[in-house]
Amino acid sequence: MSPNEILAVLQSGGWVMILLAVLALILYVTAFGLMHFVYSGNLGGKKLKWLDWVRKPETAAGQVGEILQYTQHGDADAKRIQQRFEEVRFETSSRVSHRLVLLNTLVAAAPLAGLLGTVIGMLSTFSGLAAGGSESMSIVAGGIHEALLTTQTGLMIALPGVFISLVIKRRKHTLEAAICTLESMTLIHKTGLDAIVEEEDEEEVVAPASTRTTAPAYEEEIMHGEPQLA
Repeated sequence: MSPNEILAVLQSGGWVMILLAVLALILYVTAFGLMHFVYSGNLGGKKLKWLDWVRKPETAAGQVGEILQYTQHGDADAKRIQQRFEEVRFETSSRVSHRLVLLNTLVAAAPLAGLLGTVIGMLSTFSGLAAGGSESMSIVAGGIHEALLTTQTGLMIALPGVFISLVIKRRKHTLEAAICTLESMTLIHKTGLDAIVEEEDEEEVVAPASTRTTAPAYEEEIMHGEPQLA
């Protein structure tokens, strides 16, 4: 559509169309800004390098690197690390939640603004019917056109916003889960549990070999008589 045609549509819908245009502008600027925020970092991406980054935060990159370098800065103990991760979780969640409230409010307001245009258009229709005369039909047609156009515009603005809001909410939960995973890995590293796990894995590998060395002696006792139990 050309600019003149868009302007004609706005004028045919009355002043409510201007209100809907402003709502649409604010809604989609907010929506795409949120989409960029939740998808721009590497926090919700692959976790292949996270363990190495937890052990060496200075080598970490992106949003994960900023979180690790902040939470492990200085000689931080487990309690201090938990407090810093709580700050990171609150800041990330609040930034998304506050703007998500605005987005949902705009999504709900767009159909209501369209409904307002419907009421105004129907009032114009009834005024034309009451006036009568040769010009009444044009007034009635204009009122019905205004009523339907604003309703359609309000729904067209709101429906994509609903789906965008659902996508952002799902991504928000993914980011919160990623922060919890990163916190667990950091606490395991700081408390030395990762070294204990590695030692247990090595013992499990060595255990079958020691079992095989003692098995022949036990079998020999069985062949000569009952085994001597300790």
